Amino acid sequence: MGIFNKINQRSGLVVGTIVLGLVLFLLGDAFTSSNSIFSSFKNKVGEIGGTSITIEDYQKAIAKAEGLYGGSSNNTNMEDIAWNQLIFDNLNIPVYEKAGIAISEEERGDLIEGEHMSEIVKQQFQSAENVKQFIANLDNSNQFQSPEEQIALQGRWKAMKQYVFDERMRSKYDALIKKSEYVTKAEAQRYYHSLNDKAEAEYVYVPYYSIKDTIAVTDEMIEKYIKDHAKEFEVEEGRSIEFAVFNNTPSAEDSAYVKKDLIAIKEEFKIAKNDTAFIRSNSDAPAEPSYVQISQLPEAMSKMVTSLQTDSVYGPFPSGQGYTLTKVIKIESDTNVVAKASHILFRTNETDPAEKKAEAKKQAQQILAEIQKGASFEKMAAQYGGDGTASNGGSLGWFGKGQMVKPFENAIFSANKAGVLPNIVETQFGYHIIRVDVPKMGKKFLVATVQKNVEAFDATVDSVYRVADGFASSVKDTGTFRTELKKFKFGAAKYEQANIDGAAKSITGVTEAREIIKWLYSDDRDVNNVSNVFSVDNKQIVVLVTGIREKGLASAKDVKDQVKPKIENEEKAKRIAAKLNANGTNLAAIAKAYGSDALTGKATDILLSSGMITGVGYEPEAVGVIFGLGKDKVSTVLTGENGVLIVKNLNFTKSEVADYSQFVSQLQQQRNNRIAYGVIDAAIKKTSEIIDMRYRF
Repeated sequence: MGIFNKINQRSGLVVGTIVLGLVLFLLGDAFTSSNSIFSSFKNKVGEIGGTSITIEDYQKAIAKAEGLYGGSSNNTNMEDIAWNQLIFDNLNIPVYEKAGIAISEEERGDLIEGEHMSEIVKQQFQSAENVKQFIANLDNSNQFQSPEEQIALQGRWKAMKQYVFDERMRSKYDALIKKSEYVTKAEAQRYYHSLNDKAEAEYVYVPYYSIKDTIAVTDEMIEKYIKDHAKEFEVEEGRSIEFAVFNNTPSAEDSAYVKKDLIAIKEEFKIAKNDTAFIRSNSDAPAEPSYVQISQLPEAMSKMVTSLQTDSVYGPFPSGQGYTLTKVIKIESDTNVVAKASHILFRTNETDPAEKKAEAKKQAQQILAEIQKGASFEKMAAQYGGDGTASNGGSLGWFGKGQMVKPFENAIFSANKAGVLPNIVETQFGYHIIRVDVPKMGKKFLVATVQKNVEAFDATVDSVYRVADGFASSVKDTGTFRTELKKFKFGAAKYEQANIDGAAKSITGVTEAREIIKWLYSDDRDVNNVSNVFSVDNKQIVVLVTGIREKGLASAKDVKDQVKPKIENEEKAKRIAAKLNANGTNLAAIAKAYGSDALTGKATDILLSSGMITGVGYEPEAVGVIFGLGKDKVSTVLTGENGVLIVKNLNFTKSEVADYSQFVSQLQQQRNNRIAYGVIDAAIKKTSEIIDMRYRF
């Protein structure tokens, strides 16, 4: 009995435990099953008009886009195309259907292979007969190399047809909206008069810039302005960051490794029977053997051009991103004769007096004598050279006949050996000391080139990663981020970017930044969070979150530079208006009473459509007031775009036309053009909420 009594006493606890177990079991199922609340959120890519878009929906849309455009390799924007298609399916199609728009089976057939074939289909197939033949072959497996190829083409054809039908629905709806646009005669009259009626006015104008005093603008004033103009400052979510970039710059060891690799294959290249095949197997930039001029050879080879031999391999030579080996296959005569030379110019002008020319010639002869005694040609060129070659030891490089002035060309192409010419050469530019570096030569070379690019290999990448990781560990906030980064004299750079959108694919200087964006938009992300190292685009990147902007109104900090001038002008307008006495009709007297900052003038040919007042600028509100005033009537004080005004209507010339049909057509065309540029799609989107959460994937 004692045992049963104890059980009875604890029965409430037992029952409670069982109930709790059942609840936990049910909740566990709710959060862990494939259809659970948690799983549903985890798989959610976004929301379009109240419809949740799952990762499966999104992936299907991407596959459809790839099918339509022939694979992701042909278009880098497949994800955006897929997302826009989901918006179209969930927003546009219901709107079209509600308007009673549909496509019959007969119309579908006509669009694909009928008399009114879609331009999209026509562009692909040219004729209905070709479409019919394609459709007939589509289900014939014998026409394809593999079942996969057949399935892929069938998918692409299905996607293309759906795209054609979607575009027909869109065009029907656009046409419906265009047909609903109606321009009345009264509208055409107003439009005509805004273009042709003219006013003449007198004004007093005090520009805002006339007030030199500093206007104190507080954050509270900025916040109030934002609230008062809320529609102008609606913003989407954004993340602001600073980030450090550590480039995987190849080391001396990486460079030596590539050079050693080329040396190892040099002998193989020399005896290779098929140079093209050898290049394809060993070069990072495969290219067919080709003929080149002397000037196109690696510089080291051009210096020993007289000793180059066929079936010989030269290098490795530094070249662009790495090193090259060059094999000389043939050496042939060439009608294109070239030479290589250097000079030291003692510049004179043709208008110089004879004494000045004589002095220049004397100096040239003295320097020539010093060079002949052993002085450095390059040093003398740097000291005395009178043109841009002085900083390069006087080198002119390779050149052919017809590229130099005649006396200079004759001197070089008459030389049969290398060396400094014994005599000064005079040209229209002055006096030249000339050294022939390579005498005239008419040869071309059939060469094959193997190029190996120097890149950061694993050891270097690991080393850079460790440096970036150490930096990330030292950062706590913006201050330490900047301080620690300054310790790197080279090899690291700081960038920043404000209000990055969740759908962004890149950030400043980083093209493949999706993993960074995904990290930025993680649910637990906060200001001063520091990322681990991202290895992206041959870089190591560390990111610091400096700001998180929520959807809604922009913060005072974000738009301070934009809003502050507007508030300053508002405050200036109050000061000016308080001082500007608008009593009376004599604007000259009003301006005089205000002071020298008040400008006066008369403006003619004022058009309502332009909003411009000559001498003042763009002031549409003031222009509207002028047209509303009676003759010789004066306005109140007006707050304008660029200053404060008082205007007086001096004259009004009204234009008339018998027939307004031309202006009806112009207005109608303007409205139709506006519709053609995506206004309808934008309006449909505006009526529904679109939540883009693709950054989570």
